[in-house]
Amino acid sequence: ITRAAQHIEVPVTVLAAENDVVEPVQVLRDHLLPSIPHATLTTLPTAGHLLPVEAPGAVAAALGDFLAAVRR
Repeated sequence: ITRAAQHIEVPVTVLAAENDVVEPVQVLRDHLLPSIPHATLTTLPTAGHLLPVEAPGAVAAALGDFLAAVRR
């Protein structure tokens, strides 16, 4: 995925869950973000791997913030 990610040319936000044991925040920070230098990382507290199920409000808020920033 990191090879494909290098070709992304649009704004990107990566949502990470503080308690995700499948894709831990540090793994995303170390291995995905360097492939997308213009990406931002948002860590959502208390959630695990299924962010949209475990923290739908936090996901919606983070995406709303990202979209607001992109529109500026």
